[in-house]
Amino acid sequence: MIVKKELSAPAFTARSVRRKISLFGEESGAISAGGIHFRQRDGKIVCAEGIEPIGEYAATLMVSGGHAAVRMDVLPPVIEAPAEELVFPFSQKPNAIFCFTAKDGEQIFLAATDGGCYRLERSHASAAGEGGKCGAVHGERLFLADGSRLSWSAPLDPTDREQAAQGAGHVDLPSADGEILSVVSLKEELFLFRERGIARLDVKGDTRNFSAEHIPFAGGSIRAGSVQKCGDVVRFLTENGLYSFNGERCVRLRHCGTSRLDTENAVTAACGGNYYATVKYCGEACIWCVDEEERGHLIRAKAEQLAGGERLLFVEGGVLYGLTPRGLPASHRQECVLTAERSLFGLSARPKYLDGIVVEGKGHFRVEARGERGLPRAVFGRAGEKLRFPMPVRGCGFSLELRTIEENAEVGAVVLEIREEARRW
Repeated sequence: MIVKKELSAPAFTARSVRRKISLFGEESGAISAGGIHFRQRDGKIVCAEGIEPIGEYAATLMVSGGHAAVRMDVLPPVIEAPAEELVFPFSQKPNAIFCFTAKDGEQIFLAATDGGCYRLERSHASAAGEGGKCGAVHGERLFLADGSRLSWSAPLDPTDREQAAQGAGHVDLPSADGEILSVVSLKEELFLFRERGIARLDVKGDTRNFSAEHIPFAGGSIRAGSVQKCGDVVRFLTENGLYSFNGERCVRLRHCGTSRLDTENAVTAACGGNYYATVKYCGEACIWCVDEEERGHLIRAKAEQLAGGERLLFVEGGVLYGLTPRGLPASHRQECVLTAERSLFGLSARPKYLDGIVVEGKGHFRVEARGERGLPRAVFGRAGEKLRFPMPVRGCGFSLELRTIEENAEVGAVVLEIREEARRW
């Protein structure tokens, strides 16, 4: 007797699945994505800041509060204060630049070097005491640090470094936390950021009674040059990621992209409440920005030096650049890329077919989708239209890549046309 069997194709259920995209974040119900030259604004993902050349510079750039910049492209090197159109001759690269308001309201520019501190005049630089690796203007005094030694000027006169009971002085603060990397004035208090810890300095009253209070921190070794004051907080890097300090405690910023970036040799700067650093993402050099809302995004630029202040400036290939509110990268790869990690999109782990996609937003996009196996499928079209792949993409989950070369492009969400294999009972 012959038994005849009928073969039947598995049944599939068609679904339209809508998901928002969270850039370097983990929003509930959203797809987690990385990307270059996209940023999140008002619930949408838009093109990041544009880049414009400002002038010819060489290898070194530094500003203090938007007041001055170091130019090393001329001989001798000079320090500029663009707002006042002043140019200060200078013979060596400073560790830090400070703008101090004296008792008569005069703005005094000072540069701290390893060899000393100098007041910058229109035609020359005059000595103003011992130098330092870092420092801050706080409580009408200039504080400088070098190793474990902290020195300060007399009140209202940063050039007066003669020791006196209520005048200038210094104190040695050896600690198991290592040398002082940065001195920051925050919320009317002075903080010392050391190699492995943070201390609050009590500088009220008699200068002979200055003392340091240790603040607990277990986030790893603080990277030299990474400490930046960003508005009402201080941000810095360790081997464990980016941290924010509000004057009382440190918090690790987990959803700004740190885990995906190589920050090993980062050069950093602050501009307003934003933190900037040179990083690598998937091997590509970028400028990483973490804004006041602790959201991170990447700007496609190979910056060698950064400088904050009123506006972020950077040097690339000997040219000085500034950022514009929005625009495509200035590099040869003038495109914005968004990469969404593999996701089940809230569905089961059963096999599926991805037939098409709708990008909610503005502009034109190249969309590439990939399953666990097989070749990726790509389609190009306008946002708002249903884009069908040349062949369905098969998989239990899918990853997506969106690319655009339009600076006004926006992504609000994606809608995926999926056929999911029906459950067999």
